[in-house]
Amino acid sequence: MLINKLPTEAQAEMSATYEVVITHEDLTAAATTQTLTVNLPAGSWVKSGCHILAEEFVSPSSTSLTYKVGDDSDDDLFMTATQIDAAHASTITYKAPTPGTGAAAVGTGKVYAAADTLDIDLAGSHNLNTFTAGKIKYFFTLVDLDTVN
Repeated sequence: MLINKLPTEAQAEMSATYEVVITHEDLTAAATTQTLTVNLPAGSWVKSGCHILAEEFVSPSSTSLTYKVGDDSDDDLFMTATQIDAAHASTITYKAPTPGTGAAAVGTGKVYAAADTLDIDLAGSHNLNTFTAGKIKYFFTLVDLDTVN
């Protein structure tokens, strides 16, 4: 998994400061679920961004692979379950941020007084380490409030 800080021009264009790039090689679990995490420092303000499915995920046996983005208090705070498996009829190539129920994270974001993690939960119909192709980009904004004067 790559976490890239976007160049200034891309930040303005995407309304995001970071991209998380996940490929099939990051799916290492010999299980149907896996969580990837991005560290959030104390004093962070986080807002969700869009998702781009750059390459559908492919497995010899899987029929479904979804991911959602949240934190330890709300697993779909920033993005509800999104289908990314090529074998599924409702694969989503582009998606605006969609918070789960009770989450106001799209417009206002969430402030983290203490360090936390952005949790990217993946769930498939078969073991995740069987995927042979796939790439998603998830965008989000992270502002270190301690540096803002």
